[in-house]
Amino acid sequence: MIQSEKQRLREKMRSLARESPRGDPSPLIRLILDHDAWKQSANVLMYYPLPGEPDLMMLADETDRSGKNLFFPRIDGGQIAIYRRLEGSRWVSGPFGLSEPDPESWKETSSLEIDMVLVPGVAFDRSGRRLGRGKGFYDRLLGHPAFGAIKIGVAWPWQMVESVPVESHDVRMDLLLAGGESHLPEGSRLDKSGERE
Repeated sequence: MIQSEKQRLREKMRSLARESPRGDPSPLIRLILDHDAWKQSANVLMYYPLPGEPDLMMLADETDRSGKNLFFPRIDGGQIAIYRRLEGSRWVSGPFGLSEPDPESWKETSSLEIDMVLVPGVAFDRSGRRLGRGKGFYDRLLGHPAFGAIKIGVAWPWQMVESVPVESHDVRMDLLLAGGESHLPEGSRLDKSGERE
């Protein structure tokens, strides 16, 4: 039942994605840079955008200026492996046509080092629920009992929906940033300022 609801929502969002403008990611990037969670995090996991996802790659320059360490995921054996960007790091094409860290020029590291993760999705709701692409990669990473990073869902405004169907293994976000707006889900472990409670 839940799986079919998720699939219907994915189909609806695919249709919306074709009709909706991509927009400028600058307001979203400004929200991230101004947020206390960003300011207090030394190790940030982000993503290389798939078509239609907000492109946050301009944050890479900001991490260099601010002295933060930047990490990206790589699909490895059905799981997400975490790689730290080094000087001269290169990209390779991975599963699903996604650009991933080249393991020969990046440093594989433990997910336990991550302070904050920027999470893409197909849809989000104001309760912090996220609909992914259906493979469960992010849910397995974010749902690991030892993974304590702040989870920030990033989206275009049209990706915010009334309700996302969830299962017990689906992981809620601590904060949602959609376009130029921020949404703090009820029960988030962040307070209004972005500080951990």
